[in-house]
Amino acid sequence: MSPTVVVPEDLAPDLVPPEAVAGLGDVRRGIDLIDARIVGLLGLRLRYVLAAADFKPDIASIPAPERVRQMLDERAAWAAEAGLAPDFIGPLFGQVAEWFIRQQVAHWRACRAERPAADRRSSAPAPSPSARPPGQPALDRVERVHGAGD
Repeated sequence: MSPTVVVPEDLAPDLVPPEAVAGLGDVRRGIDLIDARIVGLLGLRLRYVLAAADFKPDIASIPAPERVRQMLDERAAWAAEAGLAPDFIGPLFGQVAEWFIRQQVAHWRACRAERPAADRRSSAPAPSPSARPPGQPALDRVERVHGAGD
């Protein structure tokens, strides 16, 4: 049985369903529309991630390994419901989480740098993350870089 996929109403008028495509042009237009939506939503996600920095007391609180673990488990369940392989979605969202954590750290530092020194909390600088070895889950790297449970 194929999973049910809901097409957003604002995307539906321009999107030919895969079962009704007349040629490669329809396929490519559909993929491009979907990819444009994904990129736009990632931009919106970034705004939420940066807003979250305002609620973090220090850099050590940014990685939130338990939250990342919960998020990755939830995304894997969503993948299964959508007919996608969790072993594809897990690393994909692991990389997404890793990149957004780096953005939040940079944003947190930039916001604190603008305040007078007396208003800034002291915190240890986060080490620069190195490239993740192939197949290494992002969560493990986040814990290695920032310390598990910090």
